[in-house]
Order: sequence, then structure tokens, then C-alpha cells
Amino acid sequence: MEEVKTNITLDFIRISNLLSRYGAKMVGEVGLTSIQQWVILRTIITRGEISIGELKEELLVTKQNMTGMINRLQQSNLITLFQDPEDKRRTRVKITEDGVRVYEQLKSLRTDFNAQTYHIYNDQEIVALSELLGRLVGHLKEE
Repeated sequence: MEEVKTNITLDFIRISNLLSRYGAKMVGEVGLTSIQQWVILRTIITRGEISIGELKEELLVTKQNMTGMINRLQQSNLITLFQDPEDKRRTRVKITEDGVRVYEQLKSLRTDFNAQTYHIYNDQEIVALSELLGRLVGHLKEE
């Protein structure tokens, strides 16, 4: 069983590398410089206005990395920053119209990619895989 667990871990590393390669192509087509920028835009669209600290926790990156990514997205006019009205020490982020446009372009590319990638599974398998991976991510975040 130990060998199977090791193989799973190595498969995750290979999958991560492959997804990074495909993701880099997709984000490059819409003018983004990293997959993380896509994740930031998606998180803001999904959750609405969000603090930089919450984004940092969601993406599991350091404050320095988050600051650099936020600055690049702001310079590209994809997000805007503003002071939290309830806590002046906190900076919040919201998406701009340009950011929504870029995200919508990515949505189309993502849909095509998902169709090509996940057609090997039926709907039940996809749901089960999502649940298993979500549980593993949650467990690893606790460590």
C-alpha cells in the first residue's frame, strides 16, 4: 500500500506540471502572466470584494507573492484596490470591467479544456474525484 501512496503523490506532481503547462498557455492567450492571476480573478468573481489577506489564505501564497500579483493585476487594470470601510488597516480588492472581460475569455478556454480533459470520466466519477481531492486539500491545509 505504501508503494501505491507514493505513486499517487508522484502522479499529483506530474498532473500539477501538466496542468501548469496547459494553464500557462490559456492565461497567455488572454494576456495574463501566471495561472495564479487567473485564480485571483476567479476568487474575486466567486466571492466578490475580498481582502488581500483572504486572497493570500485562499491561494496559499506568501504576503510578498500576493503583493506582487496584486500589483501586476492592478497595473493591467484588471482589479482595483480600496480601503475596507470597516477596518482602515485592511485593503480590499474588486474586479474591474476589464478583469471581468479577461475572466470571461478564460471561461471559454477553460470549458474547452475541461471537455477535453475530463471526458474520460462519467459525471459520478467527476463528483467523486472532486470530493476526494477537496478532502485531501483540506487535510493538507491543516498540517
